[in-house]
Amino acid sequence: MKRKDPENLGDVLQQYLVAIGADKRIKEVRVTQEWDRIVGPMIARNTDDISLKDGVLTVKFRSPLIRNEISMRRTSLQKLINDAMGDEVVSKIVVK
Repeated sequence: MKRKDPENLGDVLQQYLVAIGADKRIKEVRVTQEWDRIVGPMIARNTDDISLKDGVLTVKFRSPLIRNEISMRRTSLQKLINDAMGDEVVSKIVVK
């Protein structure tokens, strides 16, 4: 029996996660974990709650001013997040 060349463990794990559909959920969790870094300190400190499920990012803000600003800039925020994640993770943003 001929042995195959060894594969990189990271590549094998990535293939497995894609095969079972877990890669998308991992990216969704990463968005919430990296929210502060992505949006910056001012927006982060005014964020009460954030969740991402099936591409829909729901964010609740303390400040009506920030809430209004983010509502008007949803498209640019969506692009910023997706660029940071390297994938189309967010398809819609709901601001509360």
